[in-house]
Amino acid sequence: MENFDSQLKKLRTQKIINVYSMWNKVDEEWNEDSPILLELTSCQLEVCNYKLEELALSMNSIDRTQELEKYDFEEYGKFEYEWRKDRKELLGFRQAEIVGIEIIEQRLESTLIASKSISEEVGQRASNWILNGIGFATSKGYFSICNGLDTNQICTYKEDEECLRSIQVF
Repeated sequence: MENFDSQLKKLRTQKIINVYSMWNKVDEEWNEDSPILLELTSCQLEVCNYKLEELALSMNSIDRTQELEKYDFEEYGKFEYEWRKDRKELLGFRQAEIVGIEIIEQRLESTLIASKSISEEVGQRASNWILNGIGFATSKGYFSICNGLDTNQICTYKEDEECLRSIQVF
C-alpha cells in the first residue's frame, strides 16, 4: 500500500471508459484468473487476485492490443483468449467518475487441529485480517474486485459483513 497509495490517489475524479477481462474463445466464458483492466481517463489500472492474501495492482503494464498467445496442451486442451469489454455486471459503470477507493480485508479464522508439542493448543482459535481486494465508489454506484478463492470476483454492491473491513485510500 505504501508504494501504491499515491498512484491510487491520482485516480480521484478519473472516469471509467471501459473495463476489460480476458475471454476464453474455446469455452466461451470469462477467464476469472486473469487481470481485470480498468481503462480510465488518463491511465489503465490492472487488478488481479491470484492467490489468497495477495492483490496485484499495476498501471499501464498490460498491452491489451497485443494478440494473446494460443496454447495447445493436447491432453489438457487448447487455450485461446482475447480481451473483451462486455461484462454485463460492469457495463453500468462506463463513464462513471471514481469518487472513492478502498482496500478490502477479510477476517480469516482458523482452529488448530493437531500439535506435536503441547496438546492443550489443539482446538485454539486464531483470527487474522488478510488482504481481500479493492473497492470503487463511483458516481454510478459501487463495485469491488475481490479474491474469490484465487480468482477475480466482481461484486456490484458493498458487502456489509462482520468478516470484512475497509481501509479508505480516499
